[in-house]
Amino acid sequence: MATSGTATFNLDLNQLVEEAFERCGAELRTGYDLRTARRSLNLLTAEWANRGINLWTIDEGTLSLTSGTINYNLPADTIDLIEQVIRTGSGQNQQDINITRISAPTYGTIPNKNATGRPIQVWINRQANRKLMYGLLLIMIPILLYIGD
Repeated sequence: MATSGTATFNLDLNQLVEEAFERCGAELRTGYDLRTARRSLNLLTAEWANRGINLWTIDEGTLSLTSGTINYNLPADTIDLIEQVIRTGSGQNQQDINITRISAPTYGTIPNKNATGRPIQVWINRQANRKLMYGLLLIMIPILLYIGD
C-alpha cells in the first residue's frame, strides 16, 4: 500500500494524556496524574516492543550545513535524533566526527551563540512551528580554536 509520506497529526504527551482522561470521563488535575500516565505509557510501549510491535522507525538522514548558519529545521515527521555526526571528506577519505547533544540549560550558558567554526555540540529545540504541526529545530554550536603564545 502506498503512502503519502506526510505526517501532520502529532500530539504531545500532555495532549495525549488529557485526551485519554477525557475518554475515561475523568479530568487531569495534578502533576501526579500526568506522571503516572507517562509511566503507564512507557510500560505499554515497552510491552509492545517486547511483542515486536514497533510504532516508530529509525531512518538515516543527512543535512547539509552552511557556514554561518546555526538553526536548521528538521523534517516534520522527525521525532528525535539518536546520533549526530559531522562527515568530512568524500569517497575513501570520509571521516565522521561525533557531535555531543546538550540540554537547554547548557545551551543557555553559552555566551556567544553566533560564534563560527566546526560544530561540536547540538541542542534540539522542540517547538511548535507555523509551517509544521510539530517541529524540531537543530542548533549547531561551533568550537573555536585558540592558539595562544
